[in-house]
Amino acid sequence: MKPGDYVEILPGVHDDSMPEERRGLVIEMVKQHEWNTPNKLGLPDQLNVMFHNGKILKFHKSQVKMISKPD
Repeated sequence: MKPGDYVEILPGVHDDSMPEERRGLVIEMVKQHEWNTPNKLGLPDQLNVMFHNGKILKFHKSQVKMISKPD
C-alpha cells in the first residue's frame, strides 16, 4: 500500500472518529518506533488514513484492505 490508495478498514477495528462506511484514502505510510529494528531500516507498517469526515486516523497494515490504487 502507498499514499493515494483507497482502502477499507476491516470489521472488528473500532474508532469513534471513523465514519460508518469505513473507507478512506491513504495519505501517509509510517514506521513503527525504530526500537524494534536493529539497523533502523524498518519498513512502514502503519498508515494514516483520511476519511470523508475530515478525520485522519492511523492503522496497522493488517487492519486495512485495499479497494483501489490510483492510476
